[in-house]
Formats: sequence, structure tokens, C-alpha cells
Amino acid sequence: MTINPFTLKFVGENEDLEQGFLDHFFNQSLAIFRWGFFLGIVLYGLFAFLDALAMPEVKKELWKIRFFFVIPVMLAGIAFSFYGNFRRYWQITIAFIIVVAALGIFWMVVISKGPYKYTYYVGNILVMFFGMTFIRARFIWAFSFGLLIICMFEITHIFLIKTAMPMLLISNFFFCTAWLIGAVACYSLEYFARKNYYLMMLLEKEKSHLNKVNKLLKRQFDELKKAKEDVKRLSGLIPICANCKKVRDDKGYWNQIESYIAEHSDANFSHAICPSCIKKLYGSEKWFNSSKNSPQSE
Repeated sequence: MTINPFTLKFVGENEDLEQGFLDHFFNQSLAIFRWGFFLGIVLYGLFAFLDALAMPEVKKELWKIRFFFVIPVMLAGIAFSFYGNFRRYWQITIAFIIVVAALGIFWMVVISKGPYKYTYYVGNILVMFFGMTFIRARFIWAFSFGLLIICMFEITHIFLIKTAMPMLLISNFFFCTAWLIGAVACYSLEYFARKNYYLMMLLEKEKSHLNKVNKLLKRQFDELKKAKEDVKRLSGLIPICANCKKVRDDKGYWNQIESYIAEHSDANFSHAICPSCIKKLYGSEKWFNSSKNSPQSE
């Protein structure tokens, strides 16, 4: 299997498989996309319970972000999946929704109050894992939106909420490690999806070749069978009497040559008298013909 090691696209001698794989991957992933983001909506909404528990004073603002910004975008993405043009844009749609979900959490971090605001970044670890492993994003897109989320994390914690250096280092360690693990998982999922497709195409190619060979063999077998039915010839040395012309069979019996040939071939005999024998037996061919046509002969 010849692929680009970074983008995982089929290249070289397998380049013609790329479009087929993308179509196959889309068809296999469409239902996962819809149900996956439906599950994402449910989970993103359920975390509103934590907003009320950890930061009740700003829970309404947090809920506005969840229910009037992020969740409507997810619903719009699911609705868009029912349009014919969606196939062309489904990967960028995944990336856009994941980035919006991450942006919503960073927005919550900025407007939150108290010590719990420094723990909300963990929600974006879940968002990254969801986008990289569950929703069938391709590696190149997952790698890209993962990097963008990391940049958003750095901007939020360094410039907007000015996280203390020890906390920033600890958060970065967990956040970046999670991104790396998610990227490796996404790479593996797409790699083996491509490998399975490649092997499936090889199998289809071999099945097609085998069907052609089987058809050729069947045609040759039918031709041989027909030839065997049409042609049945005698071969080898045949013992025949020099005087009476009887033929000796394998059991030692002497048979009329007509019987022997009829038994060992598909030939049949009809009897007649040649002109030489007519002269020998009847004197002249003219007399034989006249006597054969006379009333007495009837």
C-alpha cells in the first residue's frame, strides 16, 4: 500500500484508489457523524450541571454559551448532513464544530470566577478526543484543529486569564499530551481504514480475475466436451483378417468389421454395392439396374 506518510493519501501506483476510499469512508461514516454529534449535544448540555455546581453566580452566562452558541452549531451541522453537497464539506464541518465547541469552553473560562475556572480546560481534552477518535475525522483535519485548540488554550491562559506559571506548565503538560495521544489514535484509525479498503480492493480485483479465469476454463471445458462428443476415432494397431476382413477384439473374438467400427466409434453403416462388385456378381451394371427396377424384383 503506497500512501503519503503524513496526509495518509493514496499516492503513486495506488493514487487511483483515493477517490474511491473517500467515497467509501464517507458512506461508512455518515451515520456515525449524525449520531455522534447528537450524543455530543447531549453531553455538552449535561455539563451545565457542573456550571450550576461550581460557579452558580455566572451559570446563566455559561448556559447561554452552551445552549445558544455551541449546541445550535452542532444542530446546524447535523441538518447540513442531509444536503447533497455535504459530502464535499463534511470534514471541514467536523473541524468547524469541534473548534466552536472548544471556543465555547474557553469563553466559559474567561467569564468564570473563582478557582474552578482553571479546571475547565479539561473539557477541551474531552472535545479533542471526541473529534479525533469518535466522530471519524481524517487525521490531517484532526491534527489541524488539535493544533488550533492548543493555540486557543495558550492565548486564553497566558493573555486573558493570566494563569500562574506552575499551573500553566501543569495544564500544558496534560493538554498537549492528550492532543498527542488523540493524534496517534486518529492516525491509526485512518491508516487501518485505508488498509482495509486497500485489501478489499485487492480482493475484488482477484475475484474479478478468478471469475474471468473460471469463465475461460468453462468455455474451454465446454469446447472439449463438444469435441469429445463430435469426434471419437480409432487408434493403435487393429488385427484384421487378410482374407475375410474380420477384426479381432480385445477378448480374442473375431467380429465383422462393421460391428467392430460401430462399437468403437460413433459411425454407422449403410450397405450398397460398388460398380466393380456389380460387374463381378452380375456381369454388367446395366443388367443389375434393369433387374432392380423390374416388377419381379418387387
